[in-house]
Amino acid sequence: MKTIQPTGFLLGVLLLLQGCTGSPSGKYGGTDALYLPDLNVLFEDYEMLDSTQAYAAFANKLVAANRDLQSSELFVEAASLFAQAGHTDSVAILLNRAIDRGMANPNVLVRLGLRGPHSQSQEWARLQQRLDSIRNRLQNVDNFSLEIDAMTEFWPYFRRALKDTSQAKAIFKEFIFRGPRELRDFYVVRYYSTEAMYGQMVNAAPGYYSYLSKQFDSRKLLDYQGITKKWMFRFREMYPQAVFPKVFVVPGILNSGGTATEMGLFVGGDMYGKSPAMPTGELTDWQRDAIMEFSSLPTLTLHELMHFQQNYEDPANTNTVLFNLIQEGVCDLLVELASGEPLRNSNLEYLQDPENRERILAELKMELHTDDLSKWLYNGGSIQDRPHDLGYTLGYLITKSYYEKQADKQLAVYELLNSKNMYDILKGSDYSFLLKEVL
Repeated sequence: MKTIQPTGFLLGVLLLLQGCTGSPSGKYGGTDALYLPDLNVLFEDYEMLDSTQAYAAFANKLVAANRDLQSSELFVEAASLFAQAGHTDSVAILLNRAIDRGMANPNVLVRLGLRGPHSQSQEWARLQQRLDSIRNRLQNVDNFSLEIDAMTEFWPYFRRALKDTSQAKAIFKEFIFRGPRELRDFYVVRYYSTEAMYGQMVNAAPGYYSYLSKQFDSRKLLDYQGITKKWMFRFREMYPQAVFPKVFVVPGILNSGGTATEMGLFVGGDMYGKSPAMPTGELTDWQRDAIMEFSSLPTLTLHELMHFQQNYEDPANTNTVLFNLIQEGVCDLLVELASGEPLRNSNLEYLQDPENRERILAELKMELHTDDLSKWLYNGGSIQDRPHDLGYTLGYLITKSYYEKQADKQLAVYELLNSKNMYDILKGSDYSFLLKEVL
């Protein structure tokens, strides 16, 4: 692409970024005057973008909303929208800003559908150099570590919020701005608003969080770091292209054990409080079942690590049930291979029953190419006629079958993490019969 002068949308990005001062002032740790966007409101028109094609305008909206928060995740999302609008120099500006704020995914250009040089601008040259540097750093397993500062720094804020519930949202806002930088990205991907934090931590389950503040043992957490690193070394033997980001343990809102972002991997420390003394009266059925013991940390961390490796280029099928099943299932398969511990769970037991298996596979065959995930994934507490999140296990079975049928195992792992057509994986497995009457 020809280098362009800073006019139009590019000038708008530069002006918006110049206005991102983040200067603190005010009562709550100097954060009351800072702007913290409500992500539910910010993204309320997101679903209309494909019809309106207003990608650049929405990207500028995100940059403006990010003026004080300075979340690398929001900068990457805005860059993605500028990529769809064809404003590639704006992409480079925002990705460089994202790196300044902690973004550490060397494969981010692939995720945005961008390959090769896009401009001779200094911003693009700088970006390419920085991504290469990130890749070199992350290919070393020793780059991995469990970062627990956000979890340990949370409790004084939580106690203040409980003591003065009328100011709890302002106190949580202070935590976001004054706590470790990774909180700003976690806010974008999981909190969405201080209202959500208040609703779960103070209103819905204050007893559980009070218990967790005494139960959470950072030393015990770090004991599992060695186990996780050993598994990562095994995984690198299977997949030499592997990268190993930081893992940030953060106080979540009881809705996710872990998630992969462009900064690294996030683990919800709130989901590791299980013990005989755990209070359950404030928890939903799903939360009671989902909360784990500390010993589950290596498995969950490795699962999320696999998400960080995934670089799929299959835009035609991205929203399909099949794509999402494989995207989740391959993570469980690779955890099994790297750890040497066979996957065991109640979903596998459920599918071992011939009647259950036949019924579920018949339904999957009919919905495989649709975008309705309601029966298959992320449905804890909302599905009644089968175990929740059954799609994880179905994806695991499909990808395991594909892996076992391939002669070159290292190539098989590469394809499972970098497929350009998810249907090729299904065709290469023992579940190819699901394609009949679908394609």
